[in-house]
Amino acid sequence: MNFIRISFYTILLLLFTNSNIVLAFAHNSGNTKPRIIVMTDGEIDDHSSMIRFLLYTCDVEVCAIIETNSIFQREGHSKEDWYENQLEAYAKVYSNLIKHNPDYPTPEYLKKVSFIGDEDHDHLRGLIKKRWELKPGAKTTFTPENWKDTPGSDKIVEVMLEKNPEPVYIQAWGGGNTAARAFYKLKKDYPDDYKRALSKVIMYNIWYQDGAGNYIEQNHPEVTMLYCGSFAGTWNYRSQKNTYDFIENNVKKNHGPLGSLYPQDYVSEGDSPAFLYSIANGLRNHEHPTYGGWGGRFTKFNQFEKVYTDAKDDGDIKKSLRRWVNDANNDFEARMDWCVKGYDEANHPPIVKTKGDKNITIKSGKKISFDAEKTKDPDGDELKFKWWQYKEPGSFDGSVEIETTNSKTVTFTAPRVSKPETIHLILEVSDNGSPSLKGYRRLIIEVVP
Repeated sequence: MNFIRISFYTILLLLFTNSNIVLAFAHNSGNTKPRIIVMTDGEIDDHSSMIRFLLYTCDVEVCAIIETNSIFQREGHSKEDWYENQLEAYAKVYSNLIKHNPDYPTPEYLKKVSFIGDEDHDHLRGLIKKRWELKPGAKTTFTPENWKDTPGSDKIVEVMLEKNPEPVYIQAWGGGNTAARAFYKLKKDYPDDYKRALSKVIMYNIWYQDGAGNYIEQNHPEVTMLYCGSFAGTWNYRSQKNTYDFIENNVKKNHGPLGSLYPQDYVSEGDSPAFLYSIANGLRNHEHPTYGGWGGRFTKFNQFEKVYTDAKDDGDIKKSLRRWVNDANNDFEARMDWCVKGYDEANHPPIVKTKGDKNITIKSGKKISFDAEKTKDPDGDELKFKWWQYKEPGSFDGSVEIETTNSKTVTFTAPRVSKPETIHLILEVSDNGSPSLKGYRRLIIEVVP
């Protein structure tokens, strides 16, 4: 197995962030873009999420986009041209998008990494249309040993066999059967590479929308599984009904051919948290399930070593997603502008920097300062600074008193502890552009006795 080099203090930090955390899953080194594979069942909200996702492909390495089915879309939708139409629209705005970020993948590349996965309705036999019966720990309903390989499952096998040790974030917007077949094949045909390959997988599941979730957690425990149910009530149907004007005026109208394809009248993107989790925006959401960010926050499911389910911020299972919705939508609005406006006409998020490492160790009772003087805005906008303690991801149960929370530099005194504890400090920087955008920096402070 290839291990990423991490310091002794980083090991301690991760161990004490949550007493139940095991360091067995892959961890992004922070030096590369998150590598992702999207699986979509082509439901109407997937169409909306895909439009948003295409505008974030500059921030990730897209390894594959795979069309699948689910218990809700049993035949899948690959026979329709919804996805092809979106890629054509992306191609039309591509020359403008790269004015804002040259890392957008070419339309030709996205077509090259697009595949059809499992759309066999027979593989859903016996699964009734009640998602609440398909939760972590439920009974396994199938094994994919007699299924046929698909171009999608073969691509997953290919990506996982690569020597690249970085994590691969596989997203199940619909069903996960395509991944289940790929993992089975890796175990059967590549036993020497199997554990190395699957230990890299972080699979973000928008519910378990077929039997794959339970099969994978019980037959492939090397895979880190995230089960998200909190998208319901935050990102799915009827959750953001205050966004009719936003979609009409900032997405559909006067924002180019991609925005005009947006199929719904308000933000109704139940699958968007899956890719928002892997966006490297400074919150470090994708570095560990318990950290929290645009894609939500998770807590360990006790029955399995590497299965995580929705965490509760302030006792609310939806808050870890809901607290970031406005920030994410403002960012989406700006990227829709990138489709049609020049660089000087559009807004871009602040670039947040602090002196020193993102992971710090300090002794109890010592004062510590953080300096964000080098933070800047690409457009020259005025910036507002906000420092706050994100209590839930940290192991320290108390609050820290932060001096001057709205300045570029802050100071606080490390609390008294009897054992190593972690504190997560968020720097949130807002510009005064239109729309107002935010950049972030998460600092993880380990306090030792």
